[in-house]
Parts: sequence; C-alpha cells; structure tokens
Amino acid sequence: MYTLRDLDLSFLGLYLLVTLTMFVFLKFLNPSRYQSMVFFWQRASSRSEFYKPFNETKALSWVGFIFRALIFGLIAEILRTKNLSAATFNTTTLTWAGIFMLFWMTRTLVEGGLMSTLGMREGLLKIFYIRTIFKEKWAFAFGCLILSLVYVSMSSNIARILAMCYLLGIIIIHLLFLKLYFRRNLTKKVYIILYICASEIGPIWLLVQTLKL
Repeated sequence: MYTLRDLDLSFLGLYLLVTLTMFVFLKFLNPSRYQSMVFFWQRASSRSEFYKPFNETKALSWVGFIFRALIFGLIAEILRTKNLSAATFNTTTLTWAGIFMLFWMTRTLVEGGLMSTLGMREGLLKIFYIRTIFKEKWAFAFGCLILSLVYVSMSSNIARILAMCYLLGIIIIHLLFLKLYFRRNLTKKVYIILYICASEIGPIWLLVQTLKL
C-alpha cells in the first residue's frame, strides 16, 4: 500500500488534482473560456469584446474564479512565509483563497447594486468580464511558472519578488482598463481614479501591509 512520506506533498498533489479536474469540466462546459485561459498567449481585444452582445450567464466562470482564488492564496502564502516549495501548498493557502472569494463576491455585489441604481450596471459588468479574461490568462501563466519552480531552491528575497510580480501584473491590468472606465462613465476622471485606487489597488496594498506585520 502506498504511504505518503510528506504531508505537504499530499497537499500539492491534491492541488494539482483539483485544478486538473476543474479544467476538464471547463473544457467541456465552456470551451471558449478554456481556450482563452489555457492558450493565454492568444491576444484578446478589450474594445472588440466590449461591443459584443453581453450574456451574464456565459460571462460568469466559477472555474476561472476559483482558480484565480487558488493562485491568490499561493501568492499570499509565499509573501507570508517568504518561501516557495511543496510546503507552500497547505491549508493556510486555502484560507487565503477563501478570503479572496468572499471579498471579491461582496465587492461585486455592492458595486453591481450601486451601478444598477445609476443605470450603468451592464456597462460595469462588461468591464468586469473583459478584465476577468485578462486576469485569468495572467493567473494561468503565472500558475504554470510557480508549479515549474516548486522544487527549485530560491532565496526568500527571490520568492517575494516573484510573488510581487504577480501583484504588479494585476495592477497593470487594472490600469490598462482605465480607458473603458472613462469611456463608460461621464463623471469626473479624478473620481474614477479614486474609485479604482480604493476598490482595486487598495486591497492589494492592505494585503501587503498585513503580511508585513
């Protein structure tokens, strides 16, 4: 009978099994989303996507959302422990992933409700959808990189720089979507910038500050 010698390795194996199972379901249930994530190097035009007919049901991908949460959990754990190894895949990583999911679900519900009262709900959801596509591509690409480096010995500084690169990529994606925010909202640009800093960049900054304590 096979016996696991290292409990940490079992979590890594479970992580790989769960993600593989999710992508199998995604392949059969939403082939276009699967194509977008796995073949991340294929370019996607945010402008052309914005003017396509919008379907809320198809725009929501639980597989993509859960996968991004798992990657976020890994990044948070790397920043906390200053280490990337098989031991990084643990229950604390799942806790970070759960916090990510709760935060973004709450934030989306609040923003969706506010935009509904202002009559701009569909435009905002379109921006969320297109931005999510880019986030999924980035999460998949970075996830592949992390898995390839699990058994590579690296210093704590290199591990933290690697994790910060992921957060930097997320911030860049948000900044690139400023044009869509400005195009769809008639309010003053300074308000939009303050809103993005408060709802998008602010949480990442708070995460980094929390991990430093």
